[in-house]
Amino acid sequence: MDVKKSRVTQEDIAKACKIDQGSVSRILNEDTRDSFADFTVRKVFRAARELGYLHPSLITSNRRESSRRKAGVAGRVGVVIGTNTVYDEGEIDIDEISMSGMLLRNFRTKKKTLPMDRFKFDVEVTEGRLKGFKCRCKLVRFSDNEDEFALAVKFDSLDEDGREKIKNFVR
Repeated sequence: MDVKKSRVTQEDIAKACKIDQGSVSRILNEDTRDSFADFTVRKVFRAARELGYLHPSLITSNRRESSRRKAGVAGRVGVVIGTNTVYDEGEIDIDEISMSGMLLRNFRTKKKTLPMDRFKFDVEVTEGRLKGFKCRCKLVRFSDNEDEFALAVKFDSLDEDGREKIKNFVR
């Protein structure tokens, strides 16, 4: 007779990821005493979601900070590593914009890859009502469905003028 467990535990996640339960706990609680490879952190969060583990960091990590508005404009993008080293650059489509970030699609960059190190995006809108708007963003999540690959980004640095432009656009 099969007895199904009613609750997923951190031990279940640890077994799925082949790491110890203490590490799983520290990763899920974003404990800063230890440093874990980005790959390991992503693996733990992915396994926790897939197994149905309920944890505040999982419940709120997929919730948007603010609602988005369709933008449908073109832009330029620079993929920046370190403080200001341009890893790649090209054009993008800015599908949606909110007070906290954007949804970027259809990357047309030279390398067509993202770096393995931490990176940010410098984005400039090149058309429409927001033409000339510039910002630095950090990656929040990948959106990969059957139709198209996209990246959701959060504004990392935005001056007061930029914030006002976004506010007027989103209204």
